[in-house]
Amino acid sequence: MPLSLLDPVSDEFYWPPRGLMAPLGTILVARLDGLVDLPSPLADKLFHPWCPTCLLLADERIPLRWLDALAGSRRQFGTLRLTRDQPATPSAIQCAIRDRTPPTPDTLVRYIRRRTGRSEPVAALLTCFERSDLAPALSDSTVARHLRDFGKYSARDWRALHRLILATSRVATALERLAHLLGLDPRTLRADTHRLLGDLSSHATAWPGWEWKLEAALRRGGYPLRSTPRATPPTARHRSAPHQLA
Repeated sequence: MPLSLLDPVSDEFYWPPRGLMAPLGTILVARLDGLVDLPSPLADKLFHPWCPTCLLLADERIPLRWLDALAGSRRQFGTLRLTRDQPATPSAIQCAIRDRTPPTPDTLVRYIRRRTGRSEPVAALLTCFERSDLAPALSDSTVARHLRDFGKYSARDWRALHRLILATSRVATALERLAHLLGLDPRTLRADTHRLLGDLSSHATAWPGWEWKLEAALRRGGYPLRSTPRATPPTARHRSAPHQLA
């Protein structure tokens, strides 16, 4: 099977998803070596977007014919080159997700817009996350008004979420140590994390990937989210002979 899901608790690989939605913290794993066709869920912007995605490759290149479809999915991929000395173990896949470049403000805002279907708060969110050339900086009162119309979270909440995502993107560490590195009171960071992630806050630094944290915060805040398609097992066509990747 070219696709599998890696459970964050048991480190078990399985497919298809159990129920309508894979649990937050799950990693979508795609074994692409030897395939003729790209598995369709990888090109679907609405297919479990909260799952960080790891591509397993026979070498470090991706077929050119797949690049447009992968780019259109708006996913940020981790890659793992499969060798005899580097099998696709859960820990190796988790490391591949941590090795990704931290998400930019634009990446986070695109995710929020895609999941909520709302474009009105884009400029306000970009102002919270970082000054951006894509949108003029807004005054505090304008930001507060746009975010109030958007939903529950204030500018402080969005900034706290952005800080948490960036701080936990590359290294797994204790929340208290993370607070020290950020120059924060551990109680403040712990309270912010629980307010934004709820019961999943205890996994904030252990489970890799920014996608599930952003999704958890949107669900925790009660933001209406677009439905996601049910997975169907993809039909994989493999090459019958060694192939050349571009």
